[in-house]
Amino acid sequence: MFTPEFINEERGEFVLVANHSLASPESIRLSIAYNIARISWGLSQLPPHIQTCRVVYDIRGQSIPDQAQALDIRGQSIPDQAQALVRQALEQVAIVEFRS
Repeated sequence: MFTPEFINEERGEFVLVANHSLASPESIRLSIAYNIARISWGLSQLPPHIQTCRVVYDIRGQSIPDQAQALDIRGQSIPDQAQALVRQALEQVAIVEFRS
């Protein structure tokens, strides 16, 4: 059984909400793997005209360790890097948004 949070029939889109920690490389990797599998399963269970997935990451209240708040050499904070990694990994299978 597969139940997305929302389905927009007109757009042929289903929405999944991910309330996952992005505070460590391991949690990012697990979140990406989980969502890729979730999207793949969902596409196999939904009607053929529903082919687009939108994943909304709810990152409100995330606790990022102090050392992770520092900027790296490219000038991106760790939370921005996490979002970029997730976006890049999922861009072939979903539209990705972050809500904070």
